[in-house]
Amino acid sequence: MPPECEEMEIRGMLGNNERIDRAVASKSPKLPALCGRRAMVSKFWCQEIGRRWRQRRQEPPHARLLTEPKCQSHAATWYLFYRWIVFFVWTAFVVCSLFEFGSYQPLGMYDKWPIYLTNWDVTLGFSQALIGGVLVSKRWRLQRISGFDPCNLRFESTERLYWFLYVVTTNIAFGVTMCYWLTVYDSKIHHLDPLNIIMHVCNSVMMMIDLFVTSIPFRFRNFWWCLSIVMLYQVFSVIYYASGGLDKQGLHYIYKILDWKKPAAALLACAGGLTFVTVLHCVTCMLVNIRDRLYRKVAEKVNNRSVQINEQSLPEKRTEMV
Repeated sequence: MPPECEEMEIRGMLGNNERIDRAVASKSPKLPALCGRRAMVSKFWCQEIGRRWRQRRQEPPHARLLTEPKCQSHAATWYLFYRWIVFFVWTAFVVCSLFEFGSYQPLGMYDKWPIYLTNWDVTLGFSQALIGGVLVSKRWRLQRISGFDPCNLRFESTERLYWFLYVVTTNIAFGVTMCYWLTVYDSKIHHLDPLNIIMHVCNSVMMMIDLFVTSIPFRFRNFWWCLSIVMLYQVFSVIYYASGGLDKQGLHYIYKILDWKKPAAALLACAGGLTFVTVLHCVTCMLVNIRDRLYRKVAEKVNNRSVQINEQSLPEKRTEMV
């Protein structure tokens, strides 16, 4: 059964359950029997919904959604330029971060660059932007061939990797920005210089803009993608601490909040980070839903206006013909 039909059937189940609730409220003399019946029906429907949720295989999005903007059904030239501009911006982020361009007091410890989650984020952003630029360029070239149908595009391993990296980069960028300014930033150690703004503000601004331009879907059940990256970084921080690694200030931890000399506090921070990333993914999915609704309303208004203009022009054309 298609996913849309299953959703309609589940909604029908919930509607029947609501009607049973109203029956219980209106027939108070038979309240005990109806309550027992309602409880059994509710349990049955919940089990049925849970079974369908577990058994339903997640269908991948269509490949065309990864290579076209939200406002158009094809990869326009402006969108091709836009995707490569995004790639060059992420490249600038990596270069500035690696060579500390824009820092008031560069430390020059290039070997410490890979230990920070912020730099993991810019690496993910650079990777997804590169793959996105290549896919859009390929789609733009294929469109110039006569008889090209975007519905024939296939969702292969490259598209799957791009989808994964884009979702992860978006959530990690938002998480890095919020966690840095709320838990990591210390005016006695860190400087409010251009590099700090680029790495911990511009990354989220870039992904927020891109989120409302692209057609890339987000799904609630893919929350574990971001959890896998965060858990991998947490395991890395433990290994780095156990091997005697130091941060740029010579302290025996990467972030103070992940100081493994205090394992209870560090484990609590890890659990809080995983919870935060999960909530953040849900919020991002809600933003994507808002994006889709806004574009849908705009498209409906544009279509209605075009229909009205055509209807108004029809009588004039008929009178001219007469």
